[in-house]
Amino acid sequence: MRAIKKRFGTYVDEHPAAFRFEKWLQIHAGKHPAAFYGLYRLASKDRARVVTPDTQLVMEGFPRSANSFARVAFNSAQSERVRIANGLHVPAQVIRAARWRIPTLVLIRKPKDAVLSFAIRDPISVDQALRYYLSFYETVERYRDAYVLGLFEEVTEDFGQVIRRINDRFGTTFSVFRHDERNVDAVFARMERNSKKAFGETSWENKVSRPFAAREQKKRGVAYELDNPKRKELISRAETVYERLTGRTQERAPEG
Repeated sequence: MRAIKKRFGTYVDEHPAAFRFEKWLQIHAGKHPAAFYGLYRLASKDRARVVTPDTQLVMEGFPRSANSFARVAFNSAQSERVRIANGLHVPAQVIRAARWRIPTLVLIRKPKDAVLSFAIRDPISVDQALRYYLSFYETVERYRDAYVLGLFEEVTEDFGQVIRRINDRFGTTFSVFRHDERNVDAVFARMERNSKKAFGETSWENKVSRPFAAREQKKRGVAYELDNPKRKELISRAETVYERLTGRTQERAPEG
């Protein structure tokens, strides 16, 4: 989480202890709002991304599931500022939003794709990434009636229809993102500027939430880890929860 990264003055992955704490916080405490937010307050004073009763929209998902694209695209489409809670990548955000009846978008990507992309970007093992994926989606599954689910493919190919589903489900009037080449290019440009600012000119390309050829080569280099038989059970669980969740993505806005 960016707040914890700021506290260490540089990137969490350059501080193994800080990175391990961040992952523990997200995987284990992240399922329990009281525990998570208590520890989060100890880690940082930055509360901008935390859901509060004044939050107008929550956007959360496992890392590398089009979180950044959704946030930037959504903001670019609005004529007025919307108070969004996002980027903590923990179920606690979704749980609190459900309790407070705050409009929520949960983002999801096929587990192998999401886990491998995440393991390439950050110093996390495939096993730990799989457990993180399971922790997130098996927890938010219990609150399935409280949010709209946005598939990675939907968000990156026609985010406007996802916003329409949010409006239809919650009675909101958020402006719809026009998913054309010009607007998508502008979103990616903004994402690159954000990454350069956060990670610096030398590291931003590996961190920015969009595909690059060098990262795709790294992905092929570590993909064999997902084929190891010892991970069969974890992968099966991850694919099963993905199928259960995406089998219920029938929130459709009215035509016209």
